[in-house]
Amino acid sequence: MRYNGQILSWEQTQHWRQVLGPPSREQQGILTWDELGVFLYDQDAQIPGPESFMVLLGRARHSTLTQGEPEFWPRKTFSGRLLVDGAAITTRSTLNEINRDKKGVSFDRDYMSGVYSYHVGDFYVRLDYGHDHSLTSFGLDK
Repeated sequence: MRYNGQILSWEQTQHWRQVLGPPSREQQGILTWDELGVFLYDQDAQIPGPESFMVLLGRARHSTLTQGEPEFWPRKTFSGRLLVDGAAITTRSTLNEINRDKKGVSFDRDYMSGVYSYHVGDFYVRLDYGHDHSLTSFGLDK
């Protein structure tokens, strides 16, 4: 992964802090950058580096029954440019457009409606769509 041309190392969370700047909030191993619209899970002290990184693209939840948002979600959604294997991903991106434009493995339906993913090496790559079919998040787990 890169942010503004700098590689983000999965080996140490401190490097993420150096590249992204200090997090806006940090609680229970979740680091949130409100202005960037991203958050990072670093909850297991036994494993060096983060376990997961998420980019918040929208606010629609999987179900209309879900009330509120998690406290750790960024205050703002991601407004930068997100490229995954060459495919631009925005809140308006459809799964077909992303899979058409990206190189490598395609996103495929996962364990529940609205979640699409694939594995590459040690990483689990995921897209979450809300109940209104808008793209909510992009995630990368190791």
